[in-house]
Amino acid sequence: MNCPSCGVKNELGVDLCSNCDQALCPECGASLDDNDTLCPRCGAEFELACPNCESPVSAEAEVCPDCGLRFVFPCPSCGLEVELGDDSCPHCSQALCPDCGTPLGEDDTACPGCSAQLELFCPDCNAPLKPGDESCSQCGTQFVIPCPHCGKARIEIGAERCPACDGNLCLQCGAALTEADTECPNCGIDYEFVCPMCAAEISPGDASCANCGSRLDPQIFQQEEEPEPAAPPDTAPALEQPAQGAAAASLSHPESIACPRCHGTIWIEEGLCPLCGQLICPGCGTGVEEQADTCPKCRLSLSFPCPDCGFELMASAAVCPNCNHSFLRVCPHCQQRLFGTAERCENCGHVMEDIADRQVALFTDVAGVLPMAVCPNCKTRFPRSEAVCPDCFSRICNQCGLVLTMEESACPRCGTQGAPVPTFPCPNCQAKVPRGSVECPTCQAILCPDCGGVLDPEATECFRCGAKIGFYCPDCGGEVGEWDNTCPHCGVVFEESL
Repeated sequence: MNCPSCGVKNELGVDLCSNCDQALCPECGASLDDNDTLCPRCGAEFELACPNCESPVSAEAEVCPDCGLRFVFPCPSCGLEVELGDDSCPHCSQALCPDCGTPLGEDDTACPGCSAQLELFCPDCNAPLKPGDESCSQCGTQFVIPCPHCGKARIEIGAERCPACDGNLCLQCGAALTEADTECPNCGIDYEFVCPMCAAEISPGDASCANCGSRLDPQIFQQEEEPEPAAPPDTAPALEQPAQGAAAASLSHPESIACPRCHGTIWIEEGLCPLCGQLICPGCGTGVEEQADTCPKCRLSLSFPCPDCGFELMASAAVCPNCNHSFLRVCPHCQQRLFGTAERCENCGHVMEDIADRQVALFTDVAGVLPMAVCPNCKTRFPRSEAVCPDCFSRICNQCGLVLTMEESACPRCGTQGAPVPTFPCPNCQAKVPRGSVECPTCQAILCPDCGGVLDPEATECFRCGAKIGFYCPDCGGEVGEWDNTCPHCGVVFEESL
């Protein structure tokens, strides 16, 4: 059977492609995700096993119950979640040992953590390589070439720019590119569209960026050449200046204007034309020069450094693409738009909550068609448009992914209206109770957070659905205190107090 990912022929019955390591159904050869327990093509059922001790584990398990091997762990470089077996962090690209997750250097041939032997292979013919090889001895593929722009620097294939002249390079073959190229003139590779706000990859048809939530102008996917200047900057529609200063710009202002340079659509709060790159003030809509520090009309600071990592951000940025620090963009007290670090609303004086540590849902899709969200609390996948996790009832903003509290009717980061809080009738008094509640706010009945049934105050398990009542260690299942930092039974350290 042929691998559906790379086309290499494999023997029937194998569960892993010999060439690209794609997980395969041993019954029919269909491609599988790492955690699939059911083949989507033939319906065959599988059992997942720990790669260390081969004990059976569930698809949701983050640690082996027998040997303690962690399947999901924080990246040692950026701290974001990485799965065991990844050879690099999907967030910061740090090279990792696939056996133990230890960070690796470019020339490491053995893991400094577990001593696993690592080998280098040619990406074209899979021939073994030695550290420092500039070409493959078997097929002749070049890994290091002179810069095609200046000829002075020797660059590695895969570099985006020349370190000497800053010329654009093809990531696949190293050929010279111009800023306007969407296809390499040498090897023909097509380059993906990227979000003009955070540079994350986007796809034609996307209405917003899955990484930062910015709205996308559909024309960006049709723009192949630099737009011709059509009107001077002062022809932009005039916008009413906020009465209380730029940081208190009202949400009632027009959401979009015509770009003064190319007439494309600009979403005012994003401060940038996605077609031609024209900058505007996100507070008042005035066109500004590329090097301007403040708006010449309302004096709003147009950029600010991220307080966590120092990355320079636009005034309206809702999230730092370098460290994922989140920023409030709407005052929850008076609903005015906010910019920069926004520690206090200049309109009403309300002190802003720091949402840097608030959880954010991951956005993904199925077959490039169905937008999905991954709940950061229980890892359940559900349609992004529903905005409520069907398992733990967490509410998320379907524009930027921020997890909302029960009290928030709109997202405090981007202002998008949130989904209604899911409720159910209390079995005791019929009052509406938020899903997941452990007590009815009207009659104070003790409720099961899973099924909503009434419980005895001393109950440790729901007799209807079997849910455990209390706090339990995720590793050994032993009961722990609400504020315990470590399990008194197995000693595991909790990332956050239960």
